[in-house]
Amino acid sequence: MTSKPFLIAAVLSACWLPAIAADAPGLREVFEAHEQALDAHDLAGVMKLYAPGETTVVMGTVPAERWVGGAQIEEAYRNFFADFDAGSVKRSCPWVISDSSGDVGWLTATCDYQDALKGAPRTFALNVSVVLQKLDGAWKLRTMHYSNPTPP
Repeated sequence: MTSKPFLIAAVLSACWLPAIAADAPGLREVFEAHEQALDAHDLAGVMKLYAPGETTVVMGTVPAERWVGGAQIEEAYRNFFADFDAGSVKRSCPWVISDSSGDVGWLTATCDYQDALKGAPRTFALNVSVVLQKLDGAWKLRTMHYSNPTPP
């Protein structure tokens, strides 16, 4: 019996592992800045992270949760802020993958959240999908999609 197949498997694994774990610089930082501004109910801080224009989109779980362009996105965040107490969000994302190609980047994550509404604590999980575009050297959110995971 030869160890050649094991050697080939080890080499291929070593070559592919960095590609699977790739993380484009700056993408997670934009997501983190978004989450901090969201927690602080900082509308200006949230909006400065989004790309301008009428093709920028925020989506939720159901079809009615779709906001397109700056004005609709601002209104959506005003409503989001009413759903939790400022400064109450704690987040852990045990699974995150991000990468980029040229001026387009993406990040997907499964995150566990804790927050409060009128002081009452809550916990929930969200799947997050983000598409970013590099504009003038800075990553900007082009699409943000949150959805509630459902049982299989």
